[in-house]
Amino acid sequence: MADVKAKKKLQEFVQKTNQKFSSDQIMGVYKNSEKYSFEKQSSILKQLFKPYTPDFDKYQSQFENDIKKSKKTSYDAFVSFLNNITLNNTKPQIPAKPSLSIEETVRAKNDFESPVLCSTRVEGSQKQQETVSLSEIKERLAQVTQQGSRQGQQSVRSSSTFLRQSFNSSSASMNSKKVIPTSPMSHSSIASWNFSFNDDPVLPVMRMPKPIIGLPSTAQERAVISELLSTLIGINGSLIVPKMKTTSIDIRDEFSTPNHLNDNRICVVEFELNEQIQESIRDMLGDILPLANFYFQIQNFIEMSRAPDSGQVLQALSEAMSKLITDYYGTIAQLEAMHIKEELNLHKLLFYLRPIIQTMETLTKVCHVLQVNNVRGGNVLTKLHDNIALYSGDKSSQEILIYLTQKASEPYMEILKLWIFKGVIQDPKMEFLIEDTEKDCQESEKNENYFDNFWDKRYMIRHEKIPRFLEKQANIILRTGKYLNVVRECGKRVVFTHSQTSLRFSHTDEQNYVNIINDAYTFASKALLELIMNDNDLMGHLLSVKRYFLLHQGDFVVQFMDACEGELLNNVDDVIPMRLENLLELTLRLSSAKHDKYQDDLLTMLLPFDICTQMSKIIKSDMGVDVDSEIDDTSTLKGIECFTFGYTVHWPLSIVLNHMTISKYQLIFRQLFYCKHVENYLCRVWIANTNAKKFDHSTSELYRTAFTLRQRMMNAIQNLEYYMMIEVIEPVWHIFMQQLAKAKNIDDVLIFHEDFLDHCLKNCMLTYPDLLKRIISVCNSCISFCQFIEEAQRHFIDAELSSMMSKSYLEDDCSDQQTSIDEGNIMTFSQKVAEYDETFTTNVVRLLDAVTEIAETDNSEKFFSLCNRINFNHYYTSHLNLRRK
Repeated sequence: MADVKAKKKLQEFVQKTNQKFSSDQIMGVYKNSEKYSFEKQSSILKQLFKPYTPDFDKYQSQFENDIKKSKKTSYDAFVSFLNNITLNNTKPQIPAKPSLSIEETVRAKNDFESPVLCSTRVEGSQKQQETVSLSEIKERLAQVTQQGSRQGQQSVRSSSTFLRQSFNSSSASMNSKKVIPTSPMSHSSIASWNFSFNDDPVLPVMRMPKPIIGLPSTAQERAVISELLSTLIGINGSLIVPKMKTTSIDIRDEFSTPNHLNDNRICVVEFELNEQIQESIRDMLGDILPLANFYFQIQNFIEMSRAPDSGQVLQALSEAMSKLITDYYGTIAQLEAMHIKEELNLHKLLFYLRPIIQTMETLTKVCHVLQVNNVRGGNVLTKLHDNIALYSGDKSSQEILIYLTQKASEPYMEILKLWIFKGVIQDPKMEFLIEDTEKDCQESEKNENYFDNFWDKRYMIRHEKIPRFLEKQANIILRTGKYLNVVRECGKRVVFTHSQTSLRFSHTDEQNYVNIINDAYTFASKALLELIMNDNDLMGHLLSVKRYFLLHQGDFVVQFMDACEGELLNNVDDVIPMRLENLLELTLRLSSAKHDKYQDDLLTMLLPFDICTQMSKIIKSDMGVDVDSEIDDTSTLKGIECFTFGYTVHWPLSIVLNHMTISKYQLIFRQLFYCKHVENYLCRVWIANTNAKKFDHSTSELYRTAFTLRQRMMNAIQNLEYYMMIEVIEPVWHIFMQQLAKAKNIDDVLIFHEDFLDHCLKNCMLTYPDLLKRIISVCNSCISFCQFIEEAQRHFIDAELSSMMSKSYLEDDCSDQQTSIDEGNIMTFSQKVAEYDETFTTNVVRLLDAVTEIAETDNSEKFFSLCNRINFNHYYTSHLNLRRK
């Protein structure tokens, strides 16, 4: 209620004292306490009210005490001041009007309006020492207008009347239109005005009361100047008639981009001069009228930029341009005051307007490139920023560009501030450099796949929306908001405190906002790293994954394989997943893995493809190929070929242990597990071979080749396992742990983890399809040999070995799978062993040959180590030499 009374009292005061500032503008000074200092507010209070208030000093003291002692805000103290003061009903007895210079008038106006740029000031001549205020200019212009003829009174609307209405409408515009929601301007723009091309009765048309053909040169020049000043602010006339047309422009200048070099159509205005105007005057008008054309194009751009779909950056830019146009109106008003006092001619007018023409031309170029390229958001700031340095030789134009960039960047920097301080994006017009691809996703739709893709796909950079002055910080900005967003998603409060949270563009002090961004990044990275490492025990989960996927828990692996091997040797379609789950749970409880607190996150999986196919899918996925729709044939696959472990990962650990990461762990596990299966199979054959020791020397001699082949197979498989687990995985794991201890942010953790897995995949030969197939071929040849020996076990019980050897090997039940026919003769046991020997040796030689070739190309010492281990006694050297020849 006190606010309403105070505002009403202030409005009455403004009307009675004929103040040049509206009540809303005066109120705005005390509402915006951060912009105006205490001394400034007190000075304005004294300037406005002291001449009209008895005992003003008492009220001013109360105003100051309310702020200093009562800790009231400037606005509350001002409201109290208005409710307490007693105003005189008449104006004070002071000399006519305070005589202010043009600079003082502009400086007083600056308290309520945009700053006046030097390029738009009109300096009074030394002869003109007596100057008038802006309000007096308006009054004098009104008097001149009233002295005109009746016809002139009906048709003429002077520029001073227009300016009065424009300035008075600024407060109404402030209340009715808020251009930038996130960064509201403290002052509204002046109402726009432009030429009328459709005989619109609402827009004024300046008409001369009588022809000028018979007037002397001086009188004709005075009449032309009178209409020219109106034309410069968009008012139609009869001597200077505006005509709008479209024309092609080439924007291949400092504002253009290399990829946009075509001519473009824009609207411009041309002027038809009355034939009665003298030739010398027409020549002078040709130099001045381009300013009116610039004004027309700027006003068009301002109106288009205020459209709701233009975005906050363009709206802020149009608001800044409106303030410059307001300054331009003030200059024209001063020139009109000089014209009324008969102190202005065309030469003087051109002299005063030359710097303004240059400034307006710069603004017009800005409008051209932004309008033609149809840019939005950060791209607007880029085009403004790129050309500040190009105007280093033109100080006024450079100041214009810096001012426009600062004002246009305010809403953008507000969005940036919210993102890097809280991890929230408020970008309704899609102008910001970060895009939230999942912003419309409801909480109920956030499934496992959503969180798997959260880190890589949720937030993306729009490269075309990155302002030039933020290009180097783009990735830091992206990660800062992502970090804070994850912390918020986990329900933790995000509170970033900084000594200076004012994030503003600065051409001369870029390091200021860069430091704020870096500080926010440091805070966010530390907060998320603590959340992942401490609150969610990332290290504990990584150790658990190593125990099971990298076979670090040895007793568990042996017990689980013994329990599940029989089931896994069936066709994958016949394997019962529930039985595998039960056996896994039983094995976990019986082995030392029962002490692992994350054992319940482990689960069994049967994939519909073998390890080679899975590796192919991962490679295709990295290349962007969709592999989810591919259907795999499982009719020929055994359970052991499709089995792997799975791991349940909860948010936010899924950032590190995501779907792709678990797939890479599964690849390593499947290769190690398959090698363990082959080793276990060979061990069972060795146990069975002990029966042959009971035979006499001459009989057991026949089985020596089989025993030797089994031992070579065992050496090859065990050395392959040792190479992968001891020489590859274990050293890299220790390096990975050391890196984690030094990680400064979650991105470091992701990089270190990815490097660890990629190193393991490469050196375990999983990323080389040809090598992987040859390893599988070596393992399969071992399995085929073991199956053959198992089928031959029944013959080891016979006492008559010679009788067994004379019989056909195909006479037994399973002979169809273990023998072959060559020219109608039955293959003996020794011949069959020799065949398996040849197959195994060939596969090993092919593997060694491929490993050696890759090792020579990649200079990998680890690959050479594998060759030396398998070929430790140079048994395969001769075969390798023969193959290379």
